[in-house]
Amino acid sequence: MFVVELLFMSTGAAVVGLLAMLAISSVGEKKLRAALIATAMLIVFTAGWFGFFFFKSLPAISMVSSIAIVWLLAALFFAPLGKRRVLQVGEITSKVDERDTAFAREEYLPGTDKHTQYYAVHPEHKDIDDKIRTLPLLLEEGGRYYDAAVSEEVKSIFSKIRMMATQVDGDVNPACKPVEAEAITAHIKRMMVILGADDVGIARLNPMFVYSHVGRGPEKWGQPIENKHKFAIAFVIEMDYDRVETAPRLPAVLESAENYLKAAQISVSVARYIRALGYPARAHISDSNYQIMLPPVARDAGLGELGRHGYLISPRFGSRIRLGAVTTDIPLIPGRPISFGVRDFCDKCLKCAVNCPPSAIEKGTSTNVRGAHKWPLDVMKCLHYWRVAGTDCGLCMKVCPFSHPPTLVHNLVRMGIKRSAIARSVSVWGDDLLYGRRHIPG
Repeated sequence: MFVVELLFMSTGAAVVGLLAMLAISSVGEKKLRAALIATAMLIVFTAGWFGFFFFKSLPAISMVSSIAIVWLLAALFFAPLGKRRVLQVGEITSKVDERDTAFAREEYLPGTDKHTQYYAVHPEHKDIDDKIRTLPLLLEEGGRYYDAAVSEEVKSIFSKIRMMATQVDGDVNPACKPVEAEAITAHIKRMMVILGADDVGIARLNPMFVYSHVGRGPEKWGQPIENKHKFAIAFVIEMDYDRVETAPRLPAVLESAENYLKAAQISVSVARYIRALGYPARAHISDSNYQIMLPPVARDAGLGELGRHGYLISPRFGSRIRLGAVTTDIPLIPGRPISFGVRDFCDKCLKCAVNCPPSAIEKGTSTNVRGAHKWPLDVMKCLHYWRVAGTDCGLCMKVCPFSHPPTLVHNLVRMGIKRSAIARSVSVWGDDLLYGRRHIPG
C-alpha cells in the first residue's frame, strides 16, 4: 500500500508541477487567459487529487486506476504513434520570375517603362496592382499603425541594408585554397553562429529555387539570373518574442528590420570570406537583392518545415524567425529536410488562416503548387493589407502555436507533436483553449 500511495502522490505532484509551470510561464508571456485557465486547472486538480486522498481514504484500486489513467495519457501524448506526413516535392519544371512577385510589381509606377512593358505581357495583374499603388506606402503617413518616430527608424535600417547591395558579390581570389568539405562546413557554420545566426544548415541548391529574371535590386531589370552555384548556406535568426507579440504594430516591423540587417551583415561577411578562399560566393539579402527563394532553400537545408502561412517553421523558434543565405561553389556537406509534425499540425490548426485579416492564407487542403503539395497564398491580398496597415503585419507569425517561447511546458508539447499523431490533435485543441482561437488586432 505504501508504494501505491507514493506513486499516487508522485504522479499528482508531477501534474501539479506542470500546471504550475504553465501558469507561471503564461504570466511571463503576458497571456492572461492562459494563466487564468492554467491556475483554475491547477486548483481543481489539486483539490480533487489530493483532497480525495487525504479526506476520503481512497482504496488502493482507485489510486492505481488514477495513476494508470494519467500515465496512459502521457504515453499516448509522447509515444511514436502515427506516421508523420512530410511535404511532398515532385519534379519542379519551371522557375519563378522575380518580375512577377508582389514586391516587384508594386514598384511598376504608371508612366515608367517597367509599367508599360510588364502589363503589356501581364494585363491580368494591372487592376489589382494599380489599386494597391493608390494606398499609402509601408511606413508612410496614412497607414493604420503609422508612427513617425518608429517608421523613420525602420526606414533608416533598410537604407543601411540597401547600401550593402553592392557588397553581395565580388572578385574571387585567383589563388584558390584547398579545403576539406567536412572541416570547412563545420567552420562556416561556427563562423555564422559567432556572427549572430541562431541555426545554420547546408543545402544542395535546387536550380528551380533560383529566380529566372531580375525583378528588383541593383541589377538590370529583366535580365536573366545566371546563379549556378552548387550549394546554399542558409541560416535562421530568432525574432524577439515580446516584439513579435506587438504585431501588426510597428515594433514588430522594427524587429524584422533589425534582423534583416543582421542577416545581411552575416551573409556579406561569410560570402566575402569564401571568395577570399578562392571560391565564388554571393550573399542574398533583404530589400531587393535576393536571387533565390529562401523558405524552400532553408527547408532543404534542414532548418525547418514550411507552414500553412508560407513561413519556414523552425523546431526551436517556430515562425519567429528571419532567414538569410549565401550561395557558393565551395565544397560543403549538405544536410537533409527534417520533419517534426508541422505538416499534420497545420492541417488541423488553421489559426494563421483564421486570423489573417485579408484572408490571404488558404483554409482548405494543400494543393500542388509548382510540384510541391502546399497551401497557396494570395500574396496580393497580403500586400494590400500591408499597405492599409502601414506595416508588414506579422499576425500569422504571432498566432502560430509553434511561436511560443521555448519554456519547459512548450518544449514538452513540441516533443509530443514530433512523436505522436494524438499529440498533434490534442495540442491544437489545447492551444485554442489556452490562448483563444481568434486574435483581434487593436
